Amino acid sequence: MAVRFRKYWTDLIRPALLKGKVPLIPQAVVLRNGEVLLVKRDSPALWELPGGGILPGETIEDALRREVQEESGTPVEVIELLGWYERTGFRAHLSPTYICKSLSENLMSGSDDVIDVRYFPLKDLPQNIFPWFRSVLYTDVRSARSGPLKRTQHLGFGVLLRCIGLDLGGRLGIFD
Repeated sequence: MAVRFRKYWTDLIRPALLKGKVPLIPQAVVLRNGEVLLVKRDSPALWELPGGGILPGETIEDALRREVQEESGTPVEVIELLGWYERTGFRAHLSPTYICKSLSENLMSGSDDVIDVRYFPLKDLPQNIFPWFRSVLYTDVRSARSGPLKRTQHLGFGVLLRCIGLDLGGRLGIFD
C-alpha cells in the first residue's frame, strides 16, 4: 500500500506543487463506428485518451501519431483539431486534442506504462475514466462546432480525490 501512495504522490499530487512550465500534451480522439479508443496506464489505473509528450524536432501532429502508435499499436490519420484544453490545478497541462482515424484494426499495448487498450462506445464510457475526459467525449466530440474549441478545466482537490477513489475502485475489482 505504501508503494501505491508513493505513486499517487509522484503521478497526481507532486506535479501540482512544482512551479514551472506547463507541459504541452497532445491527445487523440480516435473514432471508429461510434466508439472511441482509450488507454489505461499503470498508475493511476484509469482510462484516458492516448497521447503524450513532444520530442525535440517533432510537430504536434507527428508526436500525436507516434504516441498513439506506441500506446495502442495502431497508426492513425490526424483529421482535425477538436480543441485546446487548458487544465489547471493538480495535473496542469495544455492539451491540443485532435480527432483521428484509425488506420488498422489491430490493438496492442506497446508502451511500458499502458496496461490495456480498448474501444468503448461514446454513449457508454467506462466508470473509471479520468473525469475531465467525460466532458470532452460526451459534449465536445458529439456537438456541432464551427472550428476548434478552447476550454479551461480546473482539476481541483475534489477531482484529485475522485481520481484516487476511481483508481482504488478499479484495483479492488469494483470497475472493469
